[in-house]
Amino acid sequence: MQKFGLQETEIEEVGSFVYLGSVVSESGGTEEDVASRIKKVNGVFVQLYPVWRNLNISKEVRIRIFNTNVKSLLLYACET
Repeated sequence: MQKFGLQETEIEEVGSFVYLGSVVSESGGTEEDVASRIKKVNGVFVQLYPVWRNLNISKEVRIRIFNTNVKSLLLYACET
């Protein structure tokens, strides 16, 4: 990794970093970002497993929970 200077501050070159929830990589590809998003969404989906199994919660409410907690996380800042 190279280090660059800006006035008196050293700036380190990195292979990838997270910006607005998206992984920006040196290659410019989307594979790392998509894999990261899927991993995050899977974690949330598993945490909400009791909600999906609860028959006392209506289908409409479960869909609303999915859209607000799972789908929104998956699609956040995807236009960048």
